[in-house]
Amino acid sequence: MDGQLGYLFAGFAVFWAGLFVYLLLLQARIRSLTREVDRLEGRLADTDAPTPQRGSPPR
Repeated sequence: MDGQLGYLFAGFAVFWAGLFVYLLLLQARIRSLTREVDRLEGRLADTDAPTPQRGSPPR
């Protein structure tokens, strides 16, 4: 009986360790995607900025 409880504990330990590693990797991916979205939003804001037309005075 004690041997079976050892396997059960080992199985739970492996499961929780795997879940923890997966969540850390997921967090790193989300952080990377957030930085990429921020960078793209900055580029889009730069592109959307109005440029003065030739021959017209700046506002």
